[in-house]
Amino acid sequence: MQIIYIVLAGIVAVLIAIFHYSNSLKQKERVSYLLAFLRFIATFSLFLIFINPAIEQSIIEIEKSSLVVAVDNSSSIKQTGMEVAVADLIEKLKVNVALNNKFKLQFFQFGSQLHALDSLSFDESGTNISKPFVQFKSIYKDKSAPVLLITDGNQTEGFNYEYIKSLQPIYTLVVGDTIKPIDLKISQLNVNRYAYLMNKFPIEVYVNYNGSDTVKANFVIYKGKQKVYSEVLKFSEEKNSHQINTRLLANKVGTQVYNARIENLKAEQNSVNNSKDFVVEVIDEESSILLLTSLMHPDIGSLKESIERNKQRKVVIKNIRDSYNLEDFQFVILYQPTNMFKTVFHKIQHQKLNHFIITGTKTEWDFLNRIQPNFSKKTIDQTERYRAKFNPSFADFSQDDIGFESFPPLEDLFGEVSFTVKHNILLWQQLGNFQLETPLLSTYENNGIRSVVLFGENFWKWRMMSYVKSQSFIDYDNFTAKLMQYLSVSKRIKRLTVESAPIYYSNNELRIEASYLNKNYEFESDASLWIDIVHKDTNVKKRFPFSLKTNSYSVVLSDLDEGDYRYTVSVENQMDIKKGDFRLVYFDVEQQFSYANIAKLRLLSAHSKGEVYALSSADVLVDKLVENEGFIPIQKIYKKNESLIEWEWLLGLIMLSLALEWFIRKYKGLI
Repeated sequence: MQIIYIVLAGIVAVLIAIFHYSNSLKQKERVSYLLAFLRFIATFSLFLIFINPAIEQSIIEIEKSSLVVAVDNSSSIKQTGMEVAVADLIEKLKVNVALNNKFKLQFFQFGSQLHALDSLSFDESGTNISKPFVQFKSIYKDKSAPVLLITDGNQTEGFNYEYIKSLQPIYTLVVGDTIKPIDLKISQLNVNRYAYLMNKFPIEVYVNYNGSDTVKANFVIYKGKQKVYSEVLKFSEEKNSHQINTRLLANKVGTQVYNARIENLKAEQNSVNNSKDFVVEVIDEESSILLLTSLMHPDIGSLKESIERNKQRKVVIKNIRDSYNLEDFQFVILYQPTNMFKTVFHKIQHQKLNHFIITGTKTEWDFLNRIQPNFSKKTIDQTERYRAKFNPSFADFSQDDIGFESFPPLEDLFGEVSFTVKHNILLWQQLGNFQLETPLLSTYENNGIRSVVLFGENFWKWRMMSYVKSQSFIDYDNFTAKLMQYLSVSKRIKRLTVESAPIYYSNNELRIEASYLNKNYEFESDASLWIDIVHKDTNVKKRFPFSLKTNSYSVVLSDLDEGDYRYTVSVENQMDIKKGDFRLVYFDVEQQFSYANIAKLRLLSAHSKGEVYALSSADVLVDKLVENEGFIPIQKIYKKNESLIEWEWLLGLIMLSLALEWFIRKYKGLI
């Protein structure tokens, strides 16, 4: 069809040229033939641009299957002593002719994260074997890409990898000894974070043994250099674990550091897992909190459990009709107040007692609006479900967003809330995607009384959702603990507050948080905070500046030797300081493993229809991959239209022809 168009274009171009110079041609003037030819060239070229003749070409491509090589770069590989063998194997794979002819090789390394292979250092402090397969699933979604996994199978982060459903077969090269060597280790240690002065606190320790001989080992707990507990344990192939339960006396207030250890066996190769440090904070009093209610609700049990995660605090639940003495409690929680709460509100005002008000569908708002002057709500006889929206500018205390917006909605009577006192909003109300200018959770202070108010019930679901998201109650319970701490303070607000842990591990981030308020007790974002630390044994001093976060200050301490430290946080050009101490302990979780976890690796490969080989059998696996007919290259044919003309050249030819035609006509006096 394109040829017909080109022929027609040529005929039309000839006719146009003859039409323009028909008279001159009849007189057989030589110049007329040249002008007609130039007009034909310009017209025909213009037609060719519009026709744009093209030819269809078939392009044949050979697409190889990808062979994805994922190498464990964690320090546990170095622990096996086979890091050189792994590095040499990678170099051999890169230059293997048969393998490269059949596959498109792609190399990755992983520890806590997955990266393209650069250089193997085997020094990463975490192993997440599940991480590569999550990313490979999206990268090689519609491709043939078998995975060659090189690892010892010991994972310290992420979800259990043995049940991963991979669309690609996984071939595993196992690094390390697959036969468990003789090993004693403290597998788990459970202890409460807090203890009360002159009370005995419980400790639970699990010690495991791997070996066939009958052995004895001494288990000891030290406080500093003082031995506070000792027991001889007997192990055998049949009796390969012990559970030690004991109680130690808390005889000194403050942070107490202990070390539990099981003595090494002569034939034991790995002694790193024979010792664990733990910290107990000894306090000399317990905070009692009164929770008053007139009804039963899941919120009450959930709140009690969350608060009592901090062993310094005890919640006493009383029905509003029961007898109680407010002087026995540090502050009070009022759950869905009704007219029966009249007396307790008067006592709270008289004793200047901090309190936490929680409203809901059973709250009598006419009563609550009358009994206290701080806030009010105009309600109608209709309930509404409010979601939470985190306020990053909240400054009464440091609080991160733990995913409040994804939590289930709280339920309360519909209405507009108004405050008569200065208040700080931690959570806004949100209906659907629309944020209301109304607080869901707010703090305020009036006449020296600190208060918190939550406008909604069913927050027990928040704790459950927080657990679903993080597999732990820690984030939500820390949020509750900060509310309780805010209410526990009855004296003057401290302008400088510091949050630090008593013990840090060298493989984790050593972060200390701080908050600083101005003279109006508002968060001061322009302050310069510094932390000075001193190693207690060497007296080496270091100084670090804090950096500003949204509503707090933070510093990450680095390049520190293990040991005990004391610190002083100060504010530049101010008198406010805060002192404390912490211990930095060397810990490499990767060194806790002394053998390869071949059982899990076999399950992983079996579920994906792959196979498992020892690292020494890598050549056998390579030959099998090369010979595997399931990974033959795929021939793909693409159709491509290739233009037969270059329009830039044709356009230039058109301009040249028309220019010559005009010049000749001008020269001959034809225009």
